[in-house]
Amino acid sequence: MQVKLGIAPIAWSNDDLIELGGETSLDVFLRDAKEIGFRGVELGNKFPKDKKELKKVLDDYDLELAGGWFSGNLLINSIEREQENLLREMERRAYCNCYNIVYAECSNTIQSKALGLSKKPILTQEQVKDYAEKYSKIHDFVSKQGFNMGFHHHMGAIFQYAFEVDLFMQYISADAGLTFDTGHFCFAGANPLVELKKHMSRVKHIHLKDVREHVKQEMLKEDRSFLESVIAGVYTTPGDGMIDFKEIIDFLKTTDYKGWLVIEAEQDPKKADPYMYSKKAYGLLQDFLKETT
Repeated sequence: MQVKLGIAPIAWSNDDLIELGGETSLDVFLRDAKEIGFRGVELGNKFPKDKKELKKVLDDYDLELAGGWFSGNLLINSIEREQENLLREMERRAYCNCYNIVYAECSNTIQSKALGLSKKPILTQEQVKDYAEKYSKIHDFVSKQGFNMGFHHHMGAIFQYAFEVDLFMQYISADAGLTFDTGHFCFAGANPLVELKKHMSRVKHIHLKDVREHVKQEMLKEDRSFLESVIAGVYTTPGDGMIDFKEIIDFLKTTDYKGWLVIEAEQDPKKADPYMYSKKAYGLLQDFLKETT
């Protein structure tokens, strides 16, 4: 299978929770990622904003840029404004030979707020349809620039539950699709494999993270916020939680998916050493990828 394994820096240093790895330098993350064996990394706030500086730091560690988060505000921005913002980011990434964008709607998300997950924003069907029409236009704009953009469903955001993702997918253009995230689907109560099979033809990019079931149940029962859930350890690396990643990799082998598999498991680095956890997950995924089905 023509996939590449990547890693996100969020287990080393969390962009939304400075207390989780805020003191960890970018060099530590890049050194660890290279030493473990990953082909590439996703962006985080500690990466240089200047495109030349960004390329240099990646070249210094001989790592590819696998993509990264883009904070979208399409619910409140005009299409033209959103395109301008995307253009600036596309220029930076293209300079580094990266053409992947993880698009996440952030204008009304509660993922970084002290609100229980039950308070997540809800769109009416008509609002979903209107949003999907706008998103389809910016997706078309990005595609014409040669970029691969997948919408990132996320806990605390407008498309969290499987039925919300389904409705959104129904209304967006046929060539638009998802950044598929095993952990967010699982935390939202869905079976990641079922959702992957359902949307596989539209999957643009894949995030792999596991979920600790007992923490998940506690967070939902107590209606904790997303960030409280992260601190409590709801997420972990593949192989350390409730998700069967062997069946996910086995299914991917039957498809024509060609792209990145990125481990993106936000944890407290003082409780879960990012190097140790990521190395173990890397070995597990490599073993699954090598196995014949």
